[in-house]
Amino acid sequence: MGFDKRVAVVTGGAGGIGRATCRRLLENGVAVALADITQEKADEAVATMAGKGTIRGYGMDICDSASVADVSRRILRDFGKVDILVNNAGRWPRMPFAEITEEHWLQVIDLNLNGTFRVTHAFIRAMVQNGYGRIINLGSIAGEVGLPGFSAYSAAKAGVIIFTKTLAMEYAKKNITVNCVSPGMVTGDDGAPRPCQGTWVGRTGGRDEMARLITFLADDDSSFITGADYTIDGGRILGPRFADM
Repeated sequence: MGFDKRVAVVTGGAGGIGRATCRRLLENGVAVALADITQEKADEAVATMAGKGTIRGYGMDICDSASVADVSRRILRDFGKVDILVNNAGRWPRMPFAEITEEHWLQVIDLNLNGTFRVTHAFIRAMVQNGYGRIINLGSIAGEVGLPGFSAYSAAKAGVIIFTKTLAMEYAKKNITVNCVSPGMVTGDDGAPRPCQGTWVGRTGGRDEMARLITFLADDDSSFITGADYTIDGGRILGPRFADM
C-alpha cells in the first residue's frame, strides 16, 4: 500500500472497527487523530497503541456542532492537514417501530447521518485546499436492504450511502474520493470470527477485515475508486442460505 506522509481522522476510534482501523493505518505509517465521544475513551484507546506510530486522542461529540468545529480546528492545528477521514462513529439500537418515539428516531438519525455530515463538512475545505482527500463513510447492510427492528438506523445508513455517492460526484475533480463500507455481521470483540448460519460463508466477519477494506480505500493508489458502496458481509444479503433451501 502507498501512503505519502498522510494524516487520518477516525471517528468512533475507540470502538471495535474504529480501533482496528487506527491500528491498520498506523502500521502503514499514517499519522492518526483518534476521535471518540469523550477524551477519556479516546485516551484509553490511544494508550493501547502506544509506540505503534503517531497517534493522538480527541474527545469529539459528533452530535454537537460546536464540539465538531472545535476539535476539527485542533486536529488541523496539531497535524497541519487531514488527508483521510473515516466516518466510523455510530450506534444501532434495536426497537420495534411501533414503540419508537420521535425523540428516539431523531437521535438515531442525528448520530448516524447528521454526525457524518458534520464531521465531513468540518474537514472538506482543508482537503480542497490541499488538493487531496480520501473519505470513507461507514454504512451498513441495514442501509442497503433494511433490517427489522432497526428502522431508524436503516434509514440513517441509507442516507449515508446516498450522501457518499453525491459527495463523490461533487468532489471528483478536486482529487477527493468518497466511498462507503457497509459491514454485515461482525464479531463483537477482537477475537477470531465465529461460526454463523447467517452468512453464506458460514462465519461472522472480523473487525480487522473491515479495517483492511477501509485502509485499501484510504490508499494513495485507490484514486480511481469513488462513489462506491462496498458490502462486506460474507454474502449475508444475497438471498436464502443453504440452511433455508
